[in-house]
Amino acid sequence: MDHRVQIERLGSKPADSGVRSLVPARERLIVALDVPALHDAARLVDALASSVTWFKVGSELFTAAGPQAVAAVRERGKRVFLDLKFHDIPRTVASAVDAAVRLGAEMINLHVAAGEDALREAVHVLDDIESVASPQSPVASSRITNHESRITFRPLLLGVTRLTSEQDGPEVLAAVVDAAARAKWCGLDGVIASALETAAIKAACGREFVVVTPGIRPAGAPSGDQRRITTPADAVQAGADFLVVGRPVLGAADPVAVVARMVQEMEAAIGKS
Repeated sequence: MDHRVQIERLGSKPADSGVRSLVPARERLIVALDVPALHDAARLVDALASSVTWFKVGSELFTAAGPQAVAAVRERGKRVFLDLKFHDIPRTVASAVDAAVRLGAEMINLHVAAGEDALREAVHVLDDIESVASPQSPVASSRITNHESRITFRPLLLGVTRLTSEQDGPEVLAAVVDAAARAKWCGLDGVIASALETAAIKAACGREFVVVTPGIRPAGAPSGDQRRITTPADAVQAGADFLVVGRPVLGAADPVAVVARMVQEMEAAIGKS
């Protein structure tokens, strides 16, 4: 059964039937293409083609290669999380989201700190999309039309709460949950947050509210400059819907083996949840 045609829009399902019950573990792992050049990214996508569905294009690669970075991933039949953390005046944020959609990004993020007007303007970019059934997106299917392009999916719009490089603490937890609540109030599909805050976010915003968790490290891996990190199993058990991993894969002698190990950890945790 193709899970991609079952999810019309994350957030439209009942609270007890979130993405976790529908999508296999390998389709919930996002590999960050935090590399300095397009050929490095293409090489990694090719190496992981049979193992990974989603790839994250962030500031480093997008600054180096621009829209070609997104195109290179999509041309290989993979899905893109465009991690540019838009934070600007409302009109600029909305225009950036519109441009990201037209590039083909299926996850897009923006800072909750940009303010409610910016969040709502970003949501309004997608409000007029007509939802239709389509196998082209694991999230939703919609059409936006202009003189240049026809978009046949509706991406996830996610709010950035706090960076995982920041220290942990009660004040961080409270701030993250508050940011998640504001993001939901403004119509976003979910947030980016560490696994340490995921359970509290789900309790406050509902299980259908999507949490994408960065800072994922296999057990025993060095933390680098990340502070609020966790293992794949712990993230899944906390309720994370998608997991983002970068350096443990990028720096591995055998990236395929690392991904396989992480997926196995996720599958074991899913079986226990």
